[in-house]
Parts: sequence; structure tokens; C-alpha cells
Amino acid sequence: MQVSGLQIDVSTDKSGGNPDTRYSGADAGTPLAPEDMAARDAAFVLRESLRGISTIERLIKCGVSVLAGGVTPVLRNGRAGYAGVCTCGSVHICPCCATSIRRIRQDELDQVGQFWECQSCGLVLMTLTMRHYDRDPLAELAELQRQAWKVGFGANAGRAWRQAKQTFGVRGFVRAWEVTHGPNGWHTHYHVLLFLARPLAAGGVAELQHLAYNVWSSALTKVGARMPVEISEKDGKPVAVKIDAPDRGESGQMARYLMKGQDGKTRWGVAAELTRQDAKQGQGGHRTPFEIARAAVAENADPRDVELWREFEQTATGMRALYWSNGLRALLADMGFELDDRTDAKVAADEAAAGVPLACIPSETWYRHIARHKGRALALLKAAEKDGTLGVRTLIESWGLTWGLDILEPEELPAEVDPTADEILRGLERAGLAARMTVWRDEFDRQDRECRASLVVPHQPGAWEARAEAAEKLREEVAVETERRARTGQAPDNLLTAIHRARRQMAPTA
Repeated sequence: MQVSGLQIDVSTDKSGGNPDTRYSGADAGTPLAPEDMAARDAAFVLRESLRGISTIERLIKCGVSVLAGGVTPVLRNGRAGYAGVCTCGSVHICPCCATSIRRIRQDELDQVGQFWECQSCGLVLMTLTMRHYDRDPLAELAELQRQAWKVGFGANAGRAWRQAKQTFGVRGFVRAWEVTHGPNGWHTHYHVLLFLARPLAAGGVAELQHLAYNVWSSALTKVGARMPVEISEKDGKPVAVKIDAPDRGESGQMARYLMKGQDGKTRWGVAAELTRQDAKQGQGGHRTPFEIARAAVAENADPRDVELWREFEQTATGMRALYWSNGLRALLADMGFELDDRTDAKVAADEAAAGVPLACIPSETWYRHIARHKGRALALLKAAEKDGTLGVRTLIESWGLTWGLDILEPEELPAEVDPTADEILRGLERAGLAARMTVWRDEFDRQDRECRASLVVPHQPGAWEARAEAAEKLREEVAVETERRARTGQAPDNLLTAIHRARRQMAPTA
């Protein structure tokens, strides 16, 4: 694919051979470096441990629950995965899904940044923070942050930011949500990649930064948050709002910084800052959510870490990792750049299930001999990556299982895409709701039938005449009572009371 001078080779050998890996984009099954393999293993172990403390059902089921029939270990480009198991697609709370999703989004943003620079356009990274204390709940801070964005830069932005967009040629943005925890509690902030129609002129960074601070501080105070600090008194660096502009040729790296992962060796660009929270490490006494998770599942863990993790997963579930402004994706498409339109859940499912099948594990074998034994699912993947089908067979036989009985020969995977864990759970919720509605509807029908039956009066000689006389007498009594109340200034009798009195007098006696 040729895009305005930017060569991107995404050719892949579908037979499972080594592709041309000059572009490590959204194609599933790209080879992993040794350090990435180690990170994958650590993510598997962490996800397995989190099932014991998590309150999120989709995370608990991720990588364990069988979709239909059985589980198929697959191998592609030396990288193994599982087809036929649930993937939750939780970009914030699932270590495994987050790694897959963020890597894909990071590579995509890298290419977007390079492409945008090739069009002689400009990019800047805007970081927005807010003041916080240890007593502030994360959910409250996230809601204030969301409201402040809406007031300052979003749908309800005022004249100041609308004018700034025209002045600096802002064509759109990509926003990432990030959170860490430190001595002063939860620290939520936004990383926003601004797409400019032209590179920022000299001195423009300071001007845009000061203008953005005025907009952001005004929005925060308007929604009830604390007034932020513009410049630190300690080192003179910007605090509430920081603007970074890349040098020529660094736009791709800057875009990668949005979904960053920080290992102390790799220089992450902007796309990484937006996406790679799975690999990032906190600084200055701050911990990332996955660092809190690792502490929460450690031996003799501090109960406070468990509380922090549960608070985070409750707030972060459903939170967007990346938000593209309206019209930006369409603008890039018109310019000739095609974006990955898959949802996060779809990306996670595709990454896990892509490859050549090595074996077929029936559901009973999976649950009894693999899923319930800690570490076996990961060990099976590592055996597959080392020796393929032979490695899988050797390992399962060492567990006392029989090839051809407990584990079957691999079958060709169906062409249709398996549903994700989120889709399955939503379906179960809808089925449960439908069942409850059926019970309610049957109960209402039963009560209605009983009510109708109680109003049926058996025919008796003189029954209708008696009912008519009683009704006439009741009307006379109501008229007299109404007139009396009118004379004395009292409120008229309640209509429902009159109806009930009429029904009691008209109903047949035993």
C-alpha cells in the first residue's frame, strides 16, 4: 500500500510462514521479540491471578470459558494462541487483551503520525491533568474530568477554544485516558494528539499551552473540580497543561506515545503514551493500574491494594482507551489512509485465535485438566511455540491425558468469527432478562384472571334488581355526602373510595 510517499508493506504469508515484518501493524500473528514473549507470559500469569480478586465477570471468564464445543491451540509465525475461548476485550483491566489491543492501536497511530507529517501537516501532544487528593474516589475524579473536557474542549466548548481551533488550524484530535496512583491518590489525565493543518510556528507551543490552560482551568472550576496550577514553583515546568511538538520525522514516534509502554530501554513515541498502559511503569512514587494489580495478587498482599484494584476496574470498565474526534477518521480516509475499524473486543479475539490449528481440546478436557490447573494454559502455548503439534502432544501426555481420546487431532477452523466474551455475556443478560419478564408476565396474567373471576356474579333470582337498588342507594348517599361537604367547606369524597364502596355493596354475599 502506497500512501503519499509512505511505504507500508503489510504482506503476510497465509500458510504460516514468516511475513515481511517491516510493518508491524494490525495483521494478527506478527512475531514477538523475546522481551515481548516474556511480557505475554507475565500477562497470562497476572490474568490468571486476577480471577481470584476481580469483581468483573468478563475478566474472570476471559481465556477460560469455552465458546462452543472445544478449544483449539493455534500457531502463527511462531506465536501461539487459543481459538474457541472467550476474550473480554477489556483494554484497561485485562492484561492479555490490553497487550494485544494496545500494540495494534500503537502501530496504527505510528503510521497515522507519519502519514500526517507527509502531508506537510502538524501534530502536537497536549497533556491535561487535574488536582487531586488521596480522599478523592476515582469514579468522582473521572466524572469531573469527563465533564470538564466536554465544557472546555468538547461539544460544549466556548468561544475561546473555538477561536483557537481556527487560529492554530486544529482539524481533529485523538484522546487517551490514563490513570496512576500515588501518595496523593488517583491521578487521572488525558493525552490528546492534536492534528493541525500546518506545523506549529516558532513560539506557538507556549501560546497554545497558555491558551489551553485558560480553557482547561476554567472548565475544571466550572464543573466543581479544584483550580489547577499552571507552572510548578519548584522547577518552573508546566503542570495542568503541557504541549509537546515533535521535530521533523518524529511524528510517528510521537503518535505512538499515546499508547505507551515504558521498559526503561525503548524510547516510546506519542502513540505509546496513548495506548501502552499495559507495559508502562509509574514514576515518582506513582503506580500504574497493572502494577497495583501485581501487588494485589502477590503473596501476603496488602488489602489496600486489592481495594484499589477493585476501585479501578469498576471505574475503568467501559471507559474508552482512545477517542477519535468526529470527522477525523473520515478526513484521513478521504486523504487516502485506511484505519482499522475493528472494535477492541474484535482485535483481542482476532489476535488470540489467528493461526494454524494444532489440536482440538474438548470442553470437558479443557475445564477439568487445563483451565482449573494454574499455569497449564500458558505452558501449552509455550510448548506449541517451541515444538508445534509434537510439543502439545508431549505435554498433554505428561499430564496423563491420551492423544486421540482426551485431546483430538486438529480440525480446520470455521470461517465464521467466534463471538467474544462480551457478546456472550450480553446475550446471557438478555436471556436472563427475557426469562424474568416471562415470569412477571405470567404472574400479571394470573392476577388479572383472578381479579376478573372475583367480579363475576353468579346468576340468582333477584340479584340484578338488588344490585341496581344498591347502586341507586349509593348514588343518593354520594350526592348527599357531596352536598354536605360542599356546605361545610370540606373536600369532596375521593372517587376511588366511592367506587370501592359501590363494589362492596354490589358484590354478592356468601
